[in-house]
Amino acid sequence: MAQRWRLVQDERGQATFSVVVVIVAVALAAVLVNRVAWTADAINTKAGNIAKTAAPINVATDAVLNLDRTNQLAGSILNTARPLEGKLAEIVRLAQSVDRLAISINGSATDIDGTARGINADATTIIATARAIERGVAQINRNLDDTIPIVTDIRSDAGNILAQANNAHRQAACIDQQVPGGTNDGHCR
Repeated sequence: MAQRWRLVQDERGQATFSVVVVIVAVALAAVLVNRVAWTADAINTKAGNIAKTAAPINVATDAVLNLDRTNQLAGSILNTARPLEGKLAEIVRLAQSVDRLAISINGSATDIDGTARGINADATTIIATARAIERGVAQINRNLDDTIPIVTDIRSDAGNILAQANNAHRQAACIDQQVPGGTNDGHCR
């Protein structure tokens, strides 16, 4: 039983560690997704700027003057998008790690469920034993309830016997004093 309990505690520790690792991985993935969203927002802003810049190009004939600005914005977008590739790969790697951890946790949960079923079976036996003990204690209490009046009577009788013995001792001491060569032990009153 103790070995099974230690096994459950070890499995709980492993499951707790796995859950903590999953939570950390999910939090890291959330941070990376947030950074990707921020970068995408920056791209959208720059794309909006490009749209504003491109509108006059379509309308006006001075498109050549806006070409430098468009090239600057396109270069900025390209520079902003380059870190996304690495971050996306990191998100994929983290998602795969989370998936492996989830599979491991699921296996541990299955083992824990089996152990819990064994503990439940043991608990059923323990409950039956406890109920038998409870019935035994109830019988002992009933027996004590029957014995207490008898003990009370015996105690009363013992008190009477002690009083009579003390009286007999006192009378014997008085007789002993009256007998020639008797002694006085101080009990004769």
